[in-house]
Amino acid sequence: MLSSHYSQRFLQRFKRQALTVASALTAAAVLTLSGCGSTQVASTPQRISLDARANGIAIRPADGAVFITDDKTNSVLSSADGKAFKPFASLPPVAGQANALSQVSMADDGSLLVGRFGFGTAGAVFDVDANRSVSILSGPDPVRRRLGLASIGMGKILSTWFVKNGSSPATGGLSLITYDVSTHAASEHNLLTGLAKPVGIAVQGDAVFISDQTDNMILKTSLSGLLNHAQAGGLNTTVIKINGPDLLSIDSSGTLYTKCNSTAVCRISPDESVTVIANDFEDARGVAVDPVHHLLYVIDRPKSADSASTLRTIPLN
Repeated sequence: MLSSHYSQRFLQRFKRQALTVASALTAAAVLTLSGCGSTQVASTPQRISLDARANGIAIRPADGAVFITDDKTNSVLSSADGKAFKPFASLPPVAGQANALSQVSMADDGSLLVGRFGFGTAGAVFDVDANRSVSILSGPDPVRRRLGLASIGMGKILSTWFVKNGSSPATGGLSLITYDVSTHAASEHNLLTGLAKPVGIAVQGDAVFISDQTDNMILKTSLSGLLNHAQAGGLNTTVIKINGPDLLSIDSSGTLYTKCNSTAVCRISPDESVTVIANDFEDARGVAVDPVHHLLYVIDRPKSADSASTLRTIPLN
């Protein structure tokens, strides 16, 4: 259901709308990417080899420093120029469990927020401060497999997650984690539930975008609507159909970027039209916009566990 204040019937209705949205919206609003013949593909992205098994990526607005999560070393790596990376902070591993760090994001106080997937037993969010001290937020449910993170104010984080029990389908949602920046004691409150596999999260102003990989869609809704469940008229949502989206990034114009199809990266314009801007990825993961140099950074992570990742840059018009 859409939080405790929204009915399961409403959720089922907007999911059905997601499956039929191509017929409900204009061609300019939605482009279902079953083929790429009519799309515009940018020139071949530049490739930077990484000695890492990377996943998430973020850019610090103050100086353009690039941060990536690395499952090879279970750490965050940093780079001043997006080319040469070095260790920034090591995170505690989970005994007997493969390393699986997900999104890295910037908090309002300049610290890094890092999600740990956790495989259903050790999902977590970490705060890495300016001194590179690592603190786990106590309180969030470790059963939830953490993926996307977005700071929405001091001590406030939006977190996407899903749970999976045995052979049952995964179910997930979006929650608000509120934490004390000194003690790192945290509480978690569900904002949206009933999704399948929500992965990416992006926020700009009052607009919130959530990518649901299983349901092949990006859900757009209102931040104030999520936080204020009692508002008149309920929660307004828009569904954008896109095949296999992953982590999200958004630029100042409200344009979104994410993985699409099996080997591509797409741009979702403010009018909700979808365009392939690069292809030939093995497995695109984290994306981040560099507004100063007008570049999109994309983590390309081979499916083979023994293969290192590549950081690819795509010029943005």
